[in-house]
Amino acid sequence: MDDPADVVLRKDAYAILMSVAVLPKPSEPLVTSPSLLLAPMSGARGRRVAVLAAHHVRVNGQTLTGGAEKYLRTVIRALLDAGADVHVGYSGTSIYEDLLEQYDPRRLTVERTGWLNEVLAGDRRITLATVRHRRRWFRATGADTVFAVQQAGGGAFAASLLAARTMSLRVAASLRQEPATLPPKRSDRWLGFLPAPRLWQRRPVWRRRIAAIWCDVLIYNSHRVAAAYQSQLGFPSRRGRVIYNGELPAEQCRTRVARHIAAVGRVTEAKGADIVFEAFIAVARRNPASHLTYYGEGPLMPVLAARAAALGLEDRVTFAGYCADRARIYRNVDLCVQMSRRESMSNSVVEAMARGIPCIVADVGGLSETVAHGRSGYVVPSGDSTACADAICDLFGDRERYTLFSRASFDRARRLFDIHRLMRQTVEAILGLGSTA
Repeated sequence: MDDPADVVLRKDAYAILMSVAVLPKPSEPLVTSPSLLLAPMSGARGRRVAVLAAHHVRVNGQTLTGGAEKYLRTVIRALLDAGADVHVGYSGTSIYEDLLEQYDPRRLTVERTGWLNEVLAGDRRITLATVRHRRRWFRATGADTVFAVQQAGGGAFAASLLAARTMSLRVAASLRQEPATLPPKRSDRWLGFLPAPRLWQRRPVWRRRIAAIWCDVLIYNSHRVAAAYQSQLGFPSRRGRVIYNGELPAEQCRTRVARHIAAVGRVTEAKGADIVFEAFIAVARRNPASHLTYYGEGPLMPVLAARAAALGLEDRVTFAGYCADRARIYRNVDLCVQMSRRESMSNSVVEAMARGIPCIVADVGGLSETVAHGRSGYVVPSGDSTACADAICDLFGDRERYTLFSRASFDRARRLFDIHRLMRQTVEAILGLGSTA
């Protein structure tokens, strides 16, 4: 195990992990979660899950968590509520302080391993020494199950997954991103006519595919993303499970006046922040009461702010920055726009729909699976700011249609994205219980 100084557990955590002598006596009151995601599940009690994660989210002294971090924390809560114990090994920034205060310190422990750097390199390099180190680590945690929240196309934790497989542990992985782009094909020929080996293409494919083969179950957050991994990288389809991102729906769908647009997420080209801005320029001309707010941080903020000032829109475009309070974000939002150039399944879209907010999304990744086009929102071509603007104006100009879309968004979220049902499926998949085993 790594240096105890790197172990971040509640109070004297390393002692909790390595010795039962300092644990509270059974008669002492234990800290519990204020609200349960799940009721205790048969087969979960007595299980211990080692969770592997990387989240480098500390920027300028502020912790900026995104969809992957929200998912990770939600799954940890669900495992604990179901009855399993959890030990987290993470790289980057700790996002667990409040969970450590809420749950019994005998059941949730957290350790900074530092295995993956900011570009997710490190643990995916498979060496005998690394595998032996991971085996010792798993043995020390007492885990019978390993759950990896995968990034970098599914190969980031390859060495750890191999170590777990050699110990006959149950191995589960969640793939939260679309497959990374493979190196382009080359037409090199030896002696002018013999095809050259394409090892530069096969190596990244097999590194990711082998990591997937070592898993008992692969959890995807959309059908489109699952199909991409299975067709492009040859991931085994029989081990795949599609479980959408979840959200707790609001008690009721409130009535809104359609004029306030929100773009929730990093203010970057990858998230399509520039496309949303171009669309809003057209919307602003046609709808003088409209307003756009960006909730997030990113390098495009000063660029877009300067453009807004140059166009006389500085009073109608707000850069609110990162906001951890999701309820505050959506309180005065009438329409959410997500024009990412690459996306698997947007948490912000699901969050908005759960509050009865219609969404306009780009046709990339699993976004088209969230919105029912023409009924609860609109799916527009990727990168098409004109189509995005037309969709916004269509809802802003028809109050009756907006109200119908709002109700449909709310109902769709309750039906497809109920957090309790989806977390139950996730726990069953990780632990190998029930119908998703």
